[in-house]
Amino acid sequence: MVPYAPLFELLLTELGRPVVATSANQSASPIVYRDGRALYELSKMADLILVHDREITMPQDDSVLRLSKYYNQPILLRRSRGLAPAFVHPPFEGLSETVLAMGADMKSTFGFLHRTFAYISQYLGDLDSFDTQERFRRCRDQFVGLFEASPEVVLVDRHPQYFSTQLGEELAAAKALPVIQVQHHLAHFAAVLGENHLITTPHPILGVIWDGTGMGMDGQIWGGEFFKYEGGRFTRCGQLDYFSMILGDKMPREPRIAALSATQGIPGADALLQPKFSSSEWFIYQKLLQKPNNLQTSSMGRLFDAIASLLGILDVAEYEGEAPLYVEQQARSWFEKEGLEYEAAYPAGDPHHGRLAIKVLLSALVDEVKRGEPTEKIAAKFHNTLVQAVGQISADTGISRLAFSGGVFQNELLVDLLIHRLGQTHELYFHQQLSPNDECISFGQLAWYSIQQQHHSPDGF
Repeated sequence: MVPYAPLFELLLTELGRPVVATSANQSASPIVYRDGRALYELSKMADLILVHDREITMPQDDSVLRLSKYYNQPILLRRSRGLAPAFVHPPFEGLSETVLAMGADMKSTFGFLHRTFAYISQYLGDLDSFDTQERFRRCRDQFVGLFEASPEVVLVDRHPQYFSTQLGEELAAAKALPVIQVQHHLAHFAAVLGENHLITTPHPILGVIWDGTGMGMDGQIWGGEFFKYEGGRFTRCGQLDYFSMILGDKMPREPRIAALSATQGIPGADALLQPKFSSSEWFIYQKLLQKPNNLQTSSMGRLFDAIASLLGILDVAEYEGEAPLYVEQQARSWFEKEGLEYEAAYPAGDPHHGRLAIKVLLSALVDEVKRGEPTEKIAAKFHNTLVQAVGQISADTGISRLAFSGGVFQNELLVDLLIHRLGQTHELYFHQQLSPNDECISFGQLAWYSIQQQHHSPDGF
């Protein structure tokens, strides 16, 4: 760690040994940056609190970056101190309006387009607490105030229950501004297109957009998507097969529920999963799964959750993304022994129609779990299956230029496998200055809007 302030330099020099640093906040709350509040809130956790005569006006979390092990591909997990709000991007030519993009609710940022230049805020946290919401408001007002320019258009996510969406609609209504909804995964795709200067490319691009959740154009929860981008238009050309999304926000917190839903009807799965539930839970959840009109999801994040539970790694998560992280770790252990040349995979149905058939995949995986195959091997084969599916859909669409976005691509093993298997025959595009997680949504909304203005398309489809 390089000290970022003279005071920190003095402290580290005096201490003379390694330190572990973390943000000054309780879990799920924004960092505390006012002295009075710090003395009140943090005294329960800290033995000493060092204050300063320089007031903090713009709070920032630490930035977090990882490099993939085999190919050193940079993957930003959090873009904040030292990196934000600086953002280098060619201007969006032809856009004379001042546009405010509200981003998403998890890993929130906002974006501001003024005089054709895009500015992206630092990471501001998950907007599920009042304190974080207030911090988002203050930072947005302060940031926009620097330019002395009021937005003329407001961009929001399609999800009506996102705080960022509601706040954007509130602002637009107060000032009689147009508010435009941008589909979540199109924003992801547009973000990686924009970062790699591909918005005006004459060549088709295949977008692989994998994350945990986003409101789809059909009202279902998307998250395992393939899109084709050509001539300013987006076409959904593939997806993970739908399975039931039950129990709302409880499902992302409990991988066992994702496993129960994704394996519904698969022989042998109940024997693995029933011990993970009480008898009343099992009865109630089975009834819920049999309802005819359940909300459906194509979420790759939930599929990773399901794998974690089926492998006996994790049934109830303590933090967002915990289950996929453990599945990645298990797979990495196998590849470290066998090498990236290990290519065994599960069948994934008939990807020639753009569908990843999770029932086929999970049936084979459940059989191996019951036979006692090593957890690391199963996790590795699952990763290989995903890479092979990308290659197959690329071949079927005839598109060799591939762009990746969504929180699943924080998985550095998956990124390395894609580069290893496809890098020689395909052009691969990853995020450069932004995280693949929802921090990039606000920039993606701006990029999507720029595309629509250039091509006069009403919705991008």
